[in-house]
Amino acid sequence: MRRLFIGEKEVSSVSIRPGISEPEKYAAAELEKYLTKIGIPVSEDGAEIRIGLDKSIGRDGYAIEPCGGSLSINGGNGRGVIYGVYAFLERYAGVRYFTPTLETLGEGDIRVSEGVRFTPVFEMRKSDWVCGRDVAWCLKQGINDYAKIPREKGGYIKYGGPACHTFGYFLGIPQGEQPCLSDPEVLKKIIAGVRKLLEEDPEISIVSVTQNDCGNYCTCEKCAAVDAEEGGPSGSVMRFVNAVAADIAKDYPDVVIQTFAYWYSEKPPRITKPLPNVSVQLCRSGCFSHRLNDPACPINREFARELLDWNRLCDRLYIWDYVTDFKHYVCPYPNFTQLHANMRFFADHGVRGIYPEGNYQQGQSGEFGELRCYLLAKLMMDPLMSTPEYYRHMDEFLAAYYGAGWRNIRAYIDWCCVEVESGHSGRADDPFDYIPRDRWEAMEDTITGWWDKAEEAAGERLEAVRRSRIQWRWLQQWLHPDPEEAKKLTEDIRAARVQWCEWRILRDDPDYSLDPYEWGIDKNKYAGKPYYE
Repeated sequence: MRRLFIGEKEVSSVSIRPGISEPEKYAAAELEKYLTKIGIPVSEDGAEIRIGLDKSIGRDGYAIEPCGGSLSINGGNGRGVIYGVYAFLERYAGVRYFTPTLETLGEGDIRVSEGVRFTPVFEMRKSDWVCGRDVAWCLKQGINDYAKIPREKGGYIKYGGPACHTFGYFLGIPQGEQPCLSDPEVLKKIIAGVRKLLEEDPEISIVSVTQNDCGNYCTCEKCAAVDAEEGGPSGSVMRFVNAVAADIAKDYPDVVIQTFAYWYSEKPPRITKPLPNVSVQLCRSGCFSHRLNDPACPINREFARELLDWNRLCDRLYIWDYVTDFKHYVCPYPNFTQLHANMRFFADHGVRGIYPEGNYQQGQSGEFGELRCYLLAKLMMDPLMSTPEYYRHMDEFLAAYYGAGWRNIRAYIDWCCVEVESGHSGRADDPFDYIPRDRWEAMEDTITGWWDKAEEAAGERLEAVRRSRIQWRWLQQWLHPDPEEAKKLTEDIRAARVQWCEWRILRDDPDYSLDPYEWGIDKNKYAGKPYYE
């Protein structure tokens, strides 16, 4: 039997008193639902838990405050009050929201002796992992973008139109082309397109005005002159986006116009600063085997310098990070040390929004997508957490998701995370670009033993262990191809609905004499079919 103490006083039941808004009522209903599951009675004459709004707390923030034998949970806005309820359940009652289908309720007495006041560092927190797209789960984890959270549940940061590469969207040109940003007709057309979106939907918070996904930027005389003055093509991009933002701000002062620092526009301009209603989303480049602040990594030093330069220039800097291998979704991708260190680096250097792009397509993960999705959600909400707290989150997830043999999987993760720092890697590499072949070969028996032991102790979590083990079976096909085992592997991948690659799906009849990448075929040749089939 679990007991609840508010201050030093044990309370036998609680009375939940929400404010009048829909988010406050939803927060109260969620609190009652979970307290009932835990075994804490809810009654009219119980100790009061007041749930309300307090704009002084800050956007998406919350305050949990015990007073005598009663308690208040307030939020800076609708999302904040809901976050406050879930944080109360997590912090004091030990509830965990690991995945949309896996939660634990904690154990032991619930003691609320001290309150907490919290406002997220990042104003925009976006996740697109397939395993984390559930609206209820996003609310529990503080994700406020991508998931279409309805207004009565606090709403979300809503984009008008696509979230990226919108020159093509507004101008009707192919993604392989870029417009002339010195052409007044181009400016007029994009302003009209942005205004049309805002007129049709007053809930839009942000509109992307971003370059197409190619390097063919305009080099006409006018654009070239601007770029020469600014030190690069980000100059003409920034002047153009500022012109759009200045026009929009006349009638929509709270709407943010977002642009990219990406590819040819990654280096900041010398002269032009983004206007206050402009957000610059710096797209991550560099090395993905090392922390951004690793003094031994010259590749990341360059990107970190660009980030600092943009931070000095821009009041609203967002990051578009890459946190998986887009060439091989089932490749072991040991970036867990870097995730924690880099998220803190972003927070320490002025970043206000974060989007760690992962497997955004359908299908499940044959690697550690679910773990990575959970840890990223925690880091986006609290990037300044300590190292012990980060690994506590990891261990709790591993134990719940993989069962009693989880420490074997932790041993595998730890080994990979150490080995990956021996070299440099990108976001679309082959497995031996991360960890040399000879290191995998030397550890093959040990790694197989870790996975065997994890399966033996998994109990009802066996399916999860076997699905994540796909990454090791896949890598063994690179070490020593075996057509019979390869066929079984691809059958299991299809049965588990595991995503293969960002741009490839498994062939119907793979040639197993080739390396595993060639088992796939470009997805545009299979238009309309799921990528994992």
